[in-house]
Amino acid sequence: MTRLLPRHLLQRGKPPQRRASSAFCLALIINIHANPLMNFEAVNLKLQVRPNDLDSLGHVNNATVLEYLEAGRWSWLEHHNLFHGQRIIPVVARIEVNYSREILPGEVKIITKLKDAEENYYYQVIFHQFIEIFQNGTVKVAADALVKVAFIDSIERSLRTLQDFLDENKQQNS
Repeated sequence: MTRLLPRHLLQRGKPPQRRASSAFCLALIINIHANPLMNFEAVNLKLQVRPNDLDSLGHVNNATVLEYLEAGRWSWLEHHNLFHGQRIIPVVARIEVNYSREILPGEVKIITKLKDAEENYYYQVIFHQFIEIFQNGTVKVAADALVKVAFIDSIERSLRTLQDFLDENKQQNS
């Protein structure tokens, strides 16, 4: 199996140096796009807004939007046969949400796609997620988010790479 990085750079439990050469970053980007494991498709999840998702103004609470985004990422993992109950677990390191429309009672669609592995920190990936609503006969984006996910060894409590996470899942699926 092709590795994203040379084995000597994959020291278990030790994150890489924070500054990488531009050649290193370019090589990482090329390897990510060349690796067949990285050809993940976007996943759509439809959810019905529940009455308890609404706040006193009658629209979905901002905290509930984060739950919808999380459900979208779980669905993405499941769709790609990546399991989250393993030793190496994906955890949200940062989330940035742009709220552009109210989400009222009805159905929402959460679109989740892998944006790219972070160039400077190869132990993180970024998901780009959208929440779409159907309003006045057209589809509108109600919120979009960039979610940076890191990979943690649940036993050693140390950072791991995306490749470690994928390798563990490949072994589990074999």
